[in-house]
Amino acid sequence: MSSSSDSSTVNYSAETLRVFCRQLLIALGTADAHARIVVDSLVGANLRGVDSHGIQMLATYIQQLRAGGINIPAAGRVVREDGVCLRYDGQNGLGQVVAEQCTDHAIRIAGALGVAVVVTSHSNHFGAGAWWGEKIARAGYIGIVMSNACPAVAPWQGKTAILGTNPLCVAVPSRAGSGRWLLDMATTTVALGKLTNAAHLNRTTIPAEWGFLDAERKVTTSTAAAIKGIDGAPYPSPMGGYKGSALAVMVEILCSGLSGGAMATELPVYRTGGDPLGISHTFIAIDPARFLAPGELETRVDRLAQLVKASEPAPGYDEVMLAGEPEWRCERQREQAGIPVPVKLWQQLTTIAGELKITPPRPDSSHQ
Repeated sequence: MSSSSDSSTVNYSAETLRVFCRQLLIALGTADAHARIVVDSLVGANLRGVDSHGIQMLATYIQQLRAGGINIPAAGRVVREDGVCLRYDGQNGLGQVVAEQCTDHAIRIAGALGVAVVVTSHSNHFGAGAWWGEKIARAGYIGIVMSNACPAVAPWQGKTAILGTNPLCVAVPSRAGSGRWLLDMATTTVALGKLTNAAHLNRTTIPAEWGFLDAERKVTTSTAAAIKGIDGAPYPSPMGGYKGSALAVMVEILCSGLSGGAMATELPVYRTGGDPLGISHTFIAIDPARFLAPGELETRVDRLAQLVKASEPAPGYDEVMLAGEPEWRCERQREQAGIPVPVKLWQQLTTIAGELKITPPRPDSSHQ
């Protein structure tokens, strides 16, 4: 471990974090194979700079596990398969474990039939949608991944939290085997986890553009006021007003609507207790070779990227970047320099480790 340039963080290599976080899950009864699936997705998000969906989520998962809110050994089951359509029951298993099964089914069906639509209910938080979208893209297919979430957002023109942050991901294959274009976004202005990460970093203010509301239902730049939110819960805003609200409902329809799962306020408000979350996901895979000659889509996307990046940068910007580009650059940098972990978060995880009789990792000399 070493202090980074920011004294509120410490650096660890990705592999050190993987080993440590797996130990925590295994100590709580998680099978090694399942622990690997969960932790790989979380550390993968950290590598990409998406710390909101990185190992900080592990503390939440552990709260759920300890409270009995997750069916630890479950991997889910196929309820029905009919042509390109598959309905899955997550059986309240770890979200990443359920998502791994569903993604594999989507890839299998798309390979045989050209397209796949896999929906699941009774799942949990599955990490960053990009992890699953890129898995589909690496298999050569366009991947579309969505999930509903616990209610935290008022619909446009409303003031009661009804909808979740309901993320949406689209990933496109490339010749290199990773998504050449990767959109992964919440339907709120930012993900809830960004606020948690700001608090972990001791940042007293957040950008007004994040759209969090205070107790008076006004956009706030105070981290503390945003965390307190309304009635004690953070209150994000829908992205783009009515457009983000409509997208959140669209995701709800395509996830819980199709899967038969819990919708909107039928889900629990908090995701740290013993109540099953009942989250639903959707995984769509499309084989571009059923439309174009093999490799032609990748060529066309490369051309589109060139056209977009040919735009003259606006004042204050050095270049035009595509969706996914900042994250891939961050991944290359963090693979070499290590992942900065907030000291507050590290203290939480090491406290849990002590309770589980696990020794936290020693410093990484290569990342000092």
